[in-house]
Amino acid sequence: MIKNDGASAKEVIKKVKKPMEPYKRRQCWVIVSRMIEGRDGWAFKQPLDIKFLKGLESESKVKSMPRSLKDIEAKLKLYSTPDEFAEDMRFVFSHGLLYPWKDEVHKIATRFSNVFENKWKDLKAEWAAELKLEERKLKKMNKKRRKEHESL
Repeated sequence: MIKNDGASAKEVIKKVKKPMEPYKRRQCWVIVSRMIEGRDGWAFKQPLDIKFLKGLESESKVKSMPRSLKDIEAKLKLYSTPDEFAEDMRFVFSHGLLYPWKDEVHKIATRFSNVFENKWKDLKAEWAAELKLEERKLKKMNKKRRKEHESL
């Protein structure tokens, strides 16, 4: 049993969360690091100018979210699911989309968002296929064990 020590339920859950699988974390790292190092990475390496984010800066959830790709890269080991990573990536791009549509940051945010969503869709499909394959292997092993057990 976990001792609460006066911590809120969210704090207790955060302590118990399991980290994301290492191979998924590496794939997420590849996505974010390629964007940071790419020719347009300058736009999201550092937090965006807050003047375009009027109205959002007062929301408490927004204050705790990463504001740059470097923040996400630094936080990679803290994610327990790939979807948490994806949510933060989308959040950073959504900030860039608040810039005027002719601004270079808006254009880069649109391009990065599209690239990310396409890559994310491919990764989710790959992970689902791997999971199905693993489930089939497990079923096959269990079936084999049952047959062996029945023959004894």
